[in-house]
This record gives sequence, C-alpha cells and structure tokens, in this order.
Amino acid sequence: MIPHILVTGATGFVGSHLCHQARLRGWRVTGLKRATSRLEGFDAVGKFYENHKNSEIDFLQKLKASLIEFADNDAYFQLNSDSKKETGSFSWIDCDLNNQIDVLDLLETPFDFIFHTAAAVSFDRKNRSQIIEDNVGITRNLVNAALIHKQKKLIHISSIAALGRPIDKELIDINTQWTDSEYNTGYALSKYLSEMEVWRAAHEGLEVLVVNPGVILGYSSIPSSSSQVVHAAQNKIPFVPAGANGFVFVEDLVHRTLNLSTLQSAWSCRHMMVSHNIPFKNLIENINLVSGIKRNKIALKQPIWGIIWFLVRSIEFLGISMPLSSELLKSTRKISRYENRLGQTQSKPFV
Repeated sequence: MIPHILVTGATGFVGSHLCHQARLRGWRVTGLKRATSRLEGFDAVGKFYENHKNSEIDFLQKLKASLIEFADNDAYFQLNSDSKKETGSFSWIDCDLNNQIDVLDLLETPFDFIFHTAAAVSFDRKNRSQIIEDNVGITRNLVNAALIHKQKKLIHISSIAALGRPIDKELIDINTQWTDSEYNTGYALSKYLSEMEVWRAAHEGLEVLVVNPGVILGYSSIPSSSSQVVHAAQNKIPFVPAGANGFVFVEDLVHRTLNLSTLQSAWSCRHMMVSHNIPFKNLIENINLVSGIKRNKIALKQPIWGIIWFLVRSIEFLGISMPLSSELLKSTRKISRYENRLGQTQSKPFV
C-alpha cells in the first residue's frame, strides 16, 4: 500500500527535501504551509532532485566530497538510488500550527505518517522566550490533535541540540541526558522541550519516532544553517569559532529518516543523525578551498573571544539585534563530539 504522509514545515529546509524524496519513492505527500508561505525554495529543491545543475549545487557536492575524511564511512551514503520512475502525488494544505482549531481540523484526515519538521530557528537573545513558546506550542498542538483523532504514527525531527551540551568533553551519544549548561541556546531548549511533548504523547498512546540531526548542510535557495555556515566562511572576518560540532547533509538525513519510518523496530526510539564531526576551522577551510578562496582564518580564543563576546552582549543589552548573537558565540566555542554512526539508535525504547 502506498503511504499517505503529512509533512509540517514543507516549505522549509528539511521539509522540502523530505517531500521531494518521498515523492521519488512513489508516496502520496501532503505538504503543510501557511497561507502566506512562498514556494520558491520548495520549487528549487525539486530541481535539485531532478538533477538540475547550478553553481551552488555543484559547490555543495564538491564540499561533501572534500569532507569525506571527517565522515563515518559506514554511514556515508548517497541519495536513494532505487527511486521509482513515476513520482508520487503531492498536494498543499494551508494550516497555522499555532491555531489549535486549525490543527484539529487538519488531522481529521487519517495519515499513515506525520513528519513534523516545522520549527522556528533564532539565536537572538531577544527572541529566546518567543522561540521556546512557538516551537513547544506547535508541537503540543500537533501531538494533542494526533491523539484526539487517533493518528497512527508521528516522526519528529528534533536536533542534537536537544541532547544538551555537557560541560566536559565527553562523547555525546543518543543516550546522553539533557544537562543545563551555559552552552545551551534558547533554540536548544525549545527543541528539548518540544521533544518532551512528543515523548509525553508516546506515553499517551501515539506511536513516535524521533530523529536528532546535527547541524544540517545541503542545498536550499532559502536561508538555512548551511547557507549561514558558507557565508561565515567566505566573509573577510579573520576569526572562526574555536569549537567543533556534528554535521549531516540534508539529503542523507532525509533518506535515512524515510528508511527508518518503514521499519517497525525503529519506532519508540531516538536516532542520531550525525555523519561528520568537524572543528569549525576545518569546515571553513574546506569551504574556502572548494570556493577557490585563499583566506587564512584564526580560531577565536581568549582573550579576543572574551572581548568580542562582551561587546556583542553589551550591544544586545541595548536592545540592538546583531547577525552574530552572544548565545551563538558561546555555543560555537564548545568542542562537541558526537557518536556518528548515522542512525545510531537509543539502546532502550523510551516507552
């Protein structure tokens, strides 16, 4: 039977890739968007899967190849090679996830899988409370409506941020418990609390599967984590963060997530999605190498880091937003390493 799936955040970075890959498998896809959403980014990702070429797609594929030394080869794979020749159907539906009535009406229709990718992203301290309220609120509305209408299965795209950032340098794996830390951003807290809403729903009878991806790289024509990293690498600022983080390319993340959704043994578990552990300095050097830019970067350490952080925090205190936030500065200073067997699974189910 051909699955009928609902994808929240379908116009976003992960959601658009997920919709197009699911269609390539012949699935019936319903994408959720706001009435005011723009579709240029979604359409651009469609061209990526139709093997259209442009300079950005070519650049990202070369970057992916250049980072192979940082990848876990057991987990490093390409796009789905056995896609069906005839793509599945696709339709849009408008819904505001902040509106409980809208969400209840939406989920009157039965779906085989609900993929929850929608989330706001911001590291601006002014938006800290709002981003927590928004991300937790839309997740709560979705899982409550799913329970009321007895939906079958929900896949929640969480984040490695929901695992927290332990103060020491221990290897972070899928069993790592959330730890309150100065390195946790408001976005990280919002993902952790959103995930707790999902596990609460699991205890109430909803079948769930949670995916925790690293920082996501890959093609999108809209602003994304990937484009922010590339722009940071190519600017003329000589400093780069001294820390390290876990990364995954979006097409690999989506491919693996779709595979997991069809495996019954994968449910009621969390799954790590980190394919690369990379120091920011190495990542940025590779970006510039692929870009043909000769620009030396210096890892931002004390005392310069402290001075810059103090200046940024002082400007924020005056109510002025900046592209670089003090939260992000502190977070990227941390060396975080993740157990990077892509799809590493929670050793014991949560429910």
